[in-house]
Amino acid sequence: MASCVTTDTHSIRSHDPESVWVRPTPQFRRKLEEQASRVPYLQRTEDVLEVIRFFVQARESAYDLLLEMASSVEPKVAGTALAALGATRDERLAPFVRALEMQADGGRHLEYERARCLVKLGDWDDLPLLVSGLRDEGLLCRAQCFKALREATHLSHGFHPQGEEDEREAAVQAWEAWLADRASDGI
Repeated sequence: MASCVTTDTHSIRSHDPESVWVRPTPQFRRKLEEQASRVPYLQRTEDVLEVIRFFVQARESAYDLLLEMASSVEPKVAGTALAALGATRDERLAPFVRALEMQADGGRHLEYERARCLVKLGDWDDLPLLVSGLRDEGLLCRAQCFKALREATHLSHGFHPQGEEDEREAAVQAWEAWLADRASDGI
């Protein structure tokens, strides 16, 4: 997978002969590549979600392509691929996502997306990043980080993304205390 880096979704090709994943038929590979080529131009959230669902339903046959897309220089392409990889909940993907060299400059939002992806894949090493995301100025980032934390841990610690700042801060401190308690347990 290390040799599968691309900077342009139009040049993405999942022909890696050493792939560990099921390879798609040539016809289905074209459908996968067609969906990948749409991503930079999608404007509506519904359309992005539709593409993510398509890739999730494609399962293993889409994994090589999604890993390549996650290495794109385009933040939208990388973020969409990470969201799709995480949505598969296939724990076998975690080491591949962890090993990705991110090319896109998507700021904290893309860092959170990668952390959410890894947590959904069962890799909890980035839980502290998601907890720090609860302090993000953007409501959407806070909400997405919280959702990933809650889904993974089944805890809330009283956090509400739209809550007052002092209430949110108290909840973030509870999350941080929870992390500190778990650090000795080896999570």
